[in-house]
Amino acid sequence: MTLKKKIEIAAIVCSIGICSFGQKVCASEFMQLPKESSMKMEHLVQTKLLNEQREYLLQAQLVTKINLEKQIKEKPVYIQGTTHQVTKRERSVLERIVEAEATDKDMKSKILVANVILNRVRSEDFPDSIEAVVFQRENGNVQFSPTADGRYESVTVTESTKESVDRALKGEDYSEGALYFVEKTIASPKNVSWFERSLTRLFTYEGHSFYK
Repeated sequence: MTLKKKIEIAAIVCSIGICSFGQKVCASEFMQLPKESSMKMEHLVQTKLLNEQREYLLQAQLVTKINLEKQIKEKPVYIQGTTHQVTKRERSVLERIVEAEATDKDMKSKILVANVILNRVRSEDFPDSIEAVVFQRENGNVQFSPTADGRYESVTVTESTKESVDRALKGEDYSEGALYFVEKTIASPKNVSWFERSLTRLFTYEGHSFYK
């Protein structure tokens, strides 16, 4: 090994503090090692540098992946047909009301409930945010009964509901423009009568009748 090469390796040994036989080898000690030991040390140095490089690249790839996933997750979501950006709080509100209104129903039913709320946000006749729509009162009466009877607060949001809300926010829509829905078997006759008298019935699915 040439003197120049020994100096280069010694500098690396000094910088990374490589160990030999359990003890640190400083640059001056490295310069005095016999040729065979020097070659072994060079191999150790190169191996250590390669391992450090691999670890750095893996870490850089991991950081890039995490940042990309974060950007995708935090990408703004807008209600289609509006300039309204859905906040994390509003997504949570939408998930809870969908869970409360369609707890025992299938995914399409849950998407339909979300569709109605999003349709109201788009409509000039209703508030222009998800939270305001869900908690709206008319003459002291709530628009969605779970916000008054405790179901909104007590539900546990399922993965099915989260997926349904996500799909609705991405534009999946079966509602035909519905702005109202009612489950006639549990609603008061007075409310059912108002729906039938004042609105246009569109269809019934999984016990919910939808109107506009």
